[in-house]
Amino acid sequence: MYIKLLFLLTFLSTGMQAQDVKWRVDTENTFIQYEGKHLLHEWNGINKKINGIAIQNQKSNQINKIALLLNVKDFDSNNSGRDAHALEVLEALRYPEIKFFADDIQFEGELVKFSGTLEFHGVTVIKKIQSRFEINENILTFNGNFEIVPSDFGIELPSFLTVKIKDLVQISFQIVFVK
Repeated sequence: MYIKLLFLLTFLSTGMQAQDVKWRVDTENTFIQYEGKHLLHEWNGINKKINGIAIQNQKSNQINKIALLLNVKDFDSNNSGRDAHALEVLEALRYPEIKFFADDIQFEGELVKFSGTLEFHGVTVIKKIQSRFEINENILTFNGNFEIVPSDFGIELPSFLTVKIKDLVQISFQIVFVK
């Protein structure tokens, strides 16, 4: 994983000019959480092992690139049986990572809109995500939520008592970057 992150950092660094500033993910304060639903119950899982960077153009003072990398196996629902089954359903050995890269980032007041690529389960889709943000001298925080449709990523929905889980997963996040 570290080799892939190094590759990602190198990829983003090429073409960067001297006025660009790199921010790195603060792993202590960053998380991505999902919420799944079934007719009979709901559950959630959280991943606190997220890697990534943001690139800020110092001239414009704007973040113009963000890249995130996380592993499917690092989601924890506090139910080891459910997590093991999720790893099977998501084919985590074949598709171990989730990647997000955005270079179309629009700041509007307290909101930011990201348009980028989300790679999950071997499928890449264009995803538009809206978030709130706060920035001070050394900390940049994004908070928001969005939805994904598992079947859009070729995931066969598991069933419980012959009823499949809902084909809509709520994602919430707090991504904190530090200089």
